[in-house]
This record gives sequence, C-alpha cells and structure tokens, in this order.
Amino acid sequence: MAPWVQKKDKAGGSPPGPVKVLRVSPYLSEQAILIVGSKRGKNELVGLLVNDLCRENGLLSPDVFLAKVLDRERGISTTLDTGLSLPHARMDGLDKIIAAMAIVPGGMRDPQQADLIIRAMFLFFSPNKQEFFPLHLQLLRSVSLLFQPSFIDQVARAAGPAEAFKLIRDQEGR
Repeated sequence: MAPWVQKKDKAGGSPPGPVKVLRVSPYLSEQAILIVGSKRGKNELVGLLVNDLCRENGLLSPDVFLAKVLDRERGISTTLDTGLSLPHARMDGLDKIIAAMAIVPGGMRDPQQADLIIRAMFLFFSPNKQEFFPLHLQLLRSVSLLFQPSFIDQVARAAGPAEAFKLIRDQEGR
C-alpha cells in the first residue's frame, strides 16, 4: 500500500477524525513570557528561560536543566524555518510539564543554522516518564502549529507579555 493511502480501521470504517490539538496557553503565564532584544545569543536566551522556569517552579538546579537542553540542541537544533525555536528535554524529577517563552521582535540567528532567524522561542521540559511522552509530543505539535510566521508577527508586535499571552489565548480560542 502506498504510504499516502490511509488504512481503514479494523471494523472497515474510515479512520478516526483529526486529533484534537492540545492548547498551549495552560502551560504558560504572563510571567513566563519574555520579550528580548536580538543582541542576545540563542544559548544565552535558553539560559534566561531556564533560570526563570526553575525559579518559578522551585527547582534548585537550573544548571542541570540548562545542560540537558543545550546538549540536546547541540545534537540537533530545534529551530524551524517558521521563526520558532522549540528547545525541550525530558527530565527526571519533574511531575508536570513546565514551559516558558521568549519573543525576539528583531530576530536572532540560530548559531547552528545561520540561515534561520529565531523570532519566538518556546522552551519546555516534561517528566522523563513514559506516560508523559505522548503529551510531550502533542505539545511539540501544538506549539509548532500555533506559531506560524503570521502569528509570530502578531505576537512580536505585542506591547508586552500580558498582550502576548492574550494573543495566544485568543488564537487558541478560534
């Protein structure tokens, strides 16, 4: 069977409908959104987000979180051609997904892929537990679907974190 042909389910009917897209906004807050200048480097920005996440969630080892996500980024950059960077990692010791976001209105170059400009960065960590893996993947999918170039442009024009967060919630409500 050709890979683009959908298989029917065992009962002989059509495959189930589209998968419901996970909402991103429950993983964010106004306090978890930074608006930064383009003078920072990607690793520095990841460090700022990691420090904020660890402080807000009472985690005492931001250096462990930073090392894990930077190690993963060295293996393969998570910057997409849409202008979104999605650094993420699965971590031992977590019992929930934690996330933070940075908006870079002027854009910054990805150090591994100089032709890609980062205008939004969504960083998250999920528990390193098998039952969280599907949620981890769903969040990756939802963030990448939400932060398309036209929406990144809107968010980049936000007056501040509160307005950016409202734009995200409003976009998801459509």
